[in-house]
Amino acid sequence: MNDTRPYPAILLFGCPGSGKGTQGAVLGAMPNLLHLAMGDIFRALDKTSDIGQEFLSYSTKGLLVPDELTVRVFRHHVEGLMSAGRYDPAYHTLLLDGIPRTVKQVELLQSVIEVKRVVYLMIEDRDALIARLTKRAAKSNRPDDAQRSVIENRILVYERETHPVLDAYPKKLIARVNADQPPLGVLRDVADALVGCVSAKI
Repeated sequence: MNDTRPYPAILLFGCPGSGKGTQGAVLGAMPNLLHLAMGDIFRALDKTSDIGQEFLSYSTKGLLVPDELTVRVFRHHVEGLMSAGRYDPAYHTLLLDGIPRTVKQVELLQSVIEVKRVVYLMIEDRDALIARLTKRAAKSNRPDDAQRSVIENRILVYERETHPVLDAYPKKLIARVNADQPPLGVLRDVADALVGCVSAKI
């Protein structure tokens, strides 16, 4: 990196179907917020590049991408945005969706990002969550993802591997938001949680 200072960041956190992508897309339209979804970053990799080939060696086998590679891909992407003039750490705050997803990634990112707030989108009604994910899968024309067993496994993986990430950050940084309400209501509560966390520069 050209600048050794950590990048200011806000984490969008929550289980699959909690609305991270929806909220991130809306908030990312703000002038000084840059929404980065790790899934999109992976999908946009140049599959002929060395890092793209390394990613494919896992994804094509249905394996989880290792933490070290995930963080390396993330840093490579952010550095590319900086080189292209699309990201200025002095102006933008990163709005991160899907990273860090494990406690190990938290450790690897300690010197890379400065977390200003963790927005925890909470849905406590599991049946409502499963219904939401089933509907989303139908809209995306991915019938395999609509199977209850697949959805329940995703939730279990989240609870086992990702939810512990919350314990890695000070409680004062965590804003809990009820995600089981209309999207505008969630947006209102998320925006309230971010007041004071984002640079006021325009």
